[in-house]
Amino acid sequence: MTPRKAGTRRAMPGGAAWRTAAAALLAGLLLAPEAAHAHKCDRTDNDRREASRVIADLTGEIDAMERAIMEALRLQTGQLSGYIAQSAKAVTGALDSQTKLQAQTAREVAETGAMLARRPSRSACEAVTGLRGLASTGAAAKGAHMRAAATETGRITGDRAVVDRPGAAAGDAARFETVTGTYCNAGRAGEDTRAGDPALSGTSVCRGEQAMHGADLHAGTLFDRRTFASEDELRAAVELSRNLAAPVVHDPPPLASADTDRERRRALLARAADARTALAADYFGGARALRAPGAALGDWATQVAPGAREEAGGPVSRYELLELLASRRFEDPDWFVRLQAMSTENLLRELVTMQAVSLMLDWQRYRTDERRGAIDAASLALATEDMRRLPGLANPAAGAN
Repeated sequence: MTPRKAGTRRAMPGGAAWRTAAAALLAGLLLAPEAAHAHKCDRTDNDRREASRVIADLTGEIDAMERAIMEALRLQTGQLSGYIAQSAKAVTGALDSQTKLQAQTAREVAETGAMLARRPSRSACEAVTGLRGLASTGAAAKGAHMRAAATETGRITGDRAVVDRPGAAAGDAARFETVTGTYCNAGRAGEDTRAGDPALSGTSVCRGEQAMHGADLHAGTLFDRRTFASEDELRAAVELSRNLAAPVVHDPPPLASADTDRERRRALLARAADARTALAADYFGGARALRAPGAALGDWATQVAPGAREEAGGPVSRYELLELLASRRFEDPDWFVRLQAMSTENLLRELVTMQAVSLMLDWQRYRTDERRGAIDAASLALATEDMRRLPGLANPAAGAN
């Protein structure tokens, strides 16, 4: 048998088995009968060479089979590795997408929670802005103004249903008793006794408390008040307004007795004087009405301006609500600190709130200017009327030569 050259074929696992199979095949070929070879034996041929050729052919086929098997295994292994890689990539991509989705969801949840934390609810909005308080105190102020106007107009015109009403202190005698019994103090005024009346000798004319002395004269009784927290404060402000605008009650001339032109003129002048007095009284009545207690909004006031009110839950007037929104809350340094931490949305809300308060104050200022203008116009008309009383103007015919 021709020896194989070294390195002509790769060593394979199980090579001894292949060699054993090849030897067995060679022995079969040599020892098998002639019919098994499918050809006639030529004795002139070199049987050893033929056996070597057959073995070489078989070895080549076996090598080809080995290479085919190895190539198939390599291809199968490559495909399997590719499938595994693609599957791993798909799984990795899915996990990455899931992670991104979870992160986005968590971020949206956090942003939504932050927005909800900064955005007040309907009830909280009403508590923060005081909308209910402004509406209720506005209605209270309007009602108080109408009642004050009706009372003062009736008093100025001498309406007995108003002047003689119990507890109104509208008549001159009732007001004098109120002054001596409430706003005048003997120790401070120096009026220790009632002179000229032996039955009352040694008694004081002024019987008021020290704390209320002169309360019907101080401008702060009305204009320094934010809310009338008691009936005594409101009564003092009413008396101050009457001292300024209509201190006494004038009995109007009976219209039924105005038979002559002179009497009719006097009746009309008296009515004009009543109208001007009522206009002046209405100005102070409007100031009092703004300070009328409205809804109990002490808790709201404490939220808007912490420390602004000494007790929570007390009455708040429209005047005090507007003052808190427009002035007092900006006196708190914490407001400026909170302003630095506000989001864009909350800054816009703050600007809108300030603009709304500014518009309300502008409207209130317009109403005040309207009445002030009416008072100025009435003063001008009164000065003109005084000019008509000058000699030669009241009766032009009397001044003619």
